[in-house]
Amino acid sequence: MSAPSPPPDSKPGIYILGFVILLLFIFAFGLRMMWFFGAPPLPELLDRLPDSQSDADQQIFLSRLRTAFPAGTQEADLTGALQRQGFKLDAAGERGATYDRAAGLNDKCRRSGNIHWTADAQGRLLDVTGGYYQHCPRH
Repeated sequence: MSAPSPPPDSKPGIYILGFVILLLFIFAFGLRMMWFFGAPPLPELLDRLPDSQSDADQQIFLSRLRTAFPAGTQEADLTGALQRQGFKLDAAGERGATYDRAAGLNDKCRRSGNIHWTADAQGRLLDVTGGYYQHCPRH
């Protein structure tokens, strides 16, 4: 007598389907972790600035700000550009905007910036000013 042969597996597709679902779950979890731990890109106005420890550092930011938005620029152009870069406009009627990004796992530096401006009755900028803060722990 010969040994009985195992019954043929009538559902090999179920194992393949389970494996594919498992791979998709792992992939989706990995994407979620990358999104969760990845810091958002900095606005152009704050990107690659030196530490904010001195007046000279602040002058670099102020120069960048005034080059991007010289006197005479339409206020709507300024506010639109700031919003696209991630700045939050102050309450209606106030001429200011703020950006704040906490430190994260991939970027240990806390970064923030604030911008204030004046405009004439036609909505043209008269002056723009601001400052930024960048704190990177040293250890």
